[in-house]
Amino acid sequence: MFKPTPNPPPTSNVETIDPRIADRVLSHYNLGPDAGSKPAPNKVLHDHLPDPRHQEEALVNVYSILQSAAATAYEHADNQTGSHRKVAMGVVHLIELAQLKMDSVLNEQAVSV
Repeated sequence: MFKPTPNPPPTSNVETIDPRIADRVLSHYNLGPDAGSKPAPNKVLHDHLPDPRHQEEALVNVYSILQSAAATAYEHADNQTGSHRKVAMGVVHLIELAQLKMDSVLNEQAVSV
């Protein structure tokens, strides 16, 4: 029988782990001995998105993202049956609630301008 991956070593060699790499990993995930209860900030999405000039522009962008999420959730729900479909439709419902909230915020902002 051919096995594409070899068996793991019978004993772990802790001595072969570079302590600098371990320190980097622990600090990246905020797991070191100095780690507080505050989680590390997640800046993944902020690095490639331009800062919106106006709050309304940001709200319109969020609404557009919600529309895409709703379309994806609907498509996923169509391919499911039984309890899986109910869960997918629950996600669709939550997205629609968020869209309604965004509509009310955008309408209030348009009235106040």
